[in-house]
Amino acid sequence: MFKILDLFAGAGGLSLGFEMTGQFEVVAIVENNANAAKTYINNHPGLKNYDDIMKVDYNKIINENGKVDVVIGGPPCQGFSNANRQRRQLINGSNELVKRYVKAIEALKPDVFVMENVKTITSDKHSFCLTNQDQKYIVNDLHLQIQDKDIVLYEGLYVNEINELCKKYKPEQLALLSEEELYTVYNLYKKRKELKKYFKKACNVKKISGIISRMEVKDNMPDWYNESTKKAHEILQMVLTTNGKSGTEKLDDLKNFWDIQRFFQGILELNSKDAIYSMILTNRTIIVRMRTYIVIDFIRSALKNLGYELNGSILNAASFGVPQTRERFIMIGVKKEKVEINLPDELIVDPANYVTVKQAISDLARYKPTVGSMDEIQKRHYMPVINSFYRKLVLNNKDKKIFNHVCTETREVAKKRFEKIEQGKNFHALPDDLKSTYENPERTQNTIYKRLVYNLPSDTVVNVRKSMWIHPELNRAVSAREAARLQSFPDNYVFFGTKDSVYQQIGNAVPPVLGRAVAEKVLELLGCKTKYKTLKEIYEEMNR
Repeated sequence: MFKILDLFAGAGGLSLGFEMTGQFEVVAIVENNANAAKTYINNHPGLKNYDDIMKVDYNKIINENGKVDVVIGGPPCQGFSNANRQRRQLINGSNELVKRYVKAIEALKPDVFVMENVKTITSDKHSFCLTNQDQKYIVNDLHLQIQDKDIVLYEGLYVNEINELCKKYKPEQLALLSEEELYTVYNLYKKRKELKKYFKKACNVKKISGIISRMEVKDNMPDWYNESTKKAHEILQMVLTTNGKSGTEKLDDLKNFWDIQRFFQGILELNSKDAIYSMILTNRTIIVRMRTYIVIDFIRSALKNLGYELNGSILNAASFGVPQTRERFIMIGVKKEKVEINLPDELIVDPANYVTVKQAISDLARYKPTVGSMDEIQKRHYMPVINSFYRKLVLNNKDKKIFNHVCTETREVAKKRFEKIEQGKNFHALPDDLKSTYENPERTQNTIYKRLVYNLPSDTVVNVRKSMWIHPELNRAVSAREAARLQSFPDNYVFFGTKDSVYQQIGNAVPPVLGRAVAEKVLELLGCKTKYKTLKEIYEEMNR
């Protein structure tokens, strides 16, 4: 048996695929999400979780588990982008997580590693900001190309005034709200058309009250800065005391305060990360120009620098028997020179025979999902096998129980929406009167209120609870177990945690059957002599 360490393990989809071959043993995981770790450990009793990759002692892992043959995992690596500008994060914390993955490879020296990620990881959209601390390593050792990337950090009337304030004070000397407090302020502005509804939640009232108590006017600050703070304070106080019935007409002034605060919070973040940047001023904007390098270039250069041969490609899970057209980037590295690394490129299932949603979940339609705890169990009996290949791979025919066949209780508005949406359609197919609760209906993502198509594979499974995915034929939400089926998790793999956590674990996972296809290529590289049944052999056997 080859020993595996699973980094960023999540609920265990990738490693489960390796285990399906019968040739791998997971000896330890690293996962700091409590619910995902609970799911993993409950499905692997006795396994040790080393929890936080920022604190892992790799010598301890080796001492407690012996040599690790294979390291697998998918570190988040979003870098920075203009996305989600309301939450002022210029430099994503996942920068360090990618580097920690590389450090794990350096420390453990596995014979093979597998890194999985989003398919767009290969594009130059994913870039890291260069810092003074890593400049020598990135430029001199890895010889990566450095590029400038611009982000508009402020747009408004006070460009010159803000610039002068930057020269006089460091951001930490100003009275700044926290990132979360700023998000609350922005959300209040965003919800200005429906403030009464917003104030029904006691947590929102508490948040705003706390923000008001923290807003300071300092004598040493210029008038324009203090004036924006005073106005924002007055607006928040009025809105709070009237529960959103007054003050809404002045919320544009609140946005002005937010713009100023957001700018200085951004500069504070850049300085705390030791980022290399410059500021460019125009009449109405301040642009931050950051020195950046491409994420995939860093990954490849850093791992090659450790003596690994690499090969990476984008794989479609549907081609290997998963009832879902999910594309992921898979990279395999081998600690050998001049070795040919083959990724799974032979289609086990051709597009005309992709496993469909119906073949994956139709037998569950007769069982009404519960809306209670994820721990509830239902007994069931399988209907006649529809797709032998898929059932052979993921269903435990000896088990007569359904776990996690649970979904969110459907409210009246959602029920009306379900009734109006046909297979393959989504939120945008609704009449206007059923879109009214959304602030910008035209900007709503196509994954929202998506009704699955029975005779096709699913689209990429996300957190289908948040996205309100609809069963192909029934006017109800897709259950957690149905989502797990679409991801190719076996029925006896039980998920733990809150409803939203379970759905998120399932949506984040690598489909185990895709993981199995990758594992078979890793076994070739390891020179595995033990005979086992491959995906292709199972497919051919089931379709003779």
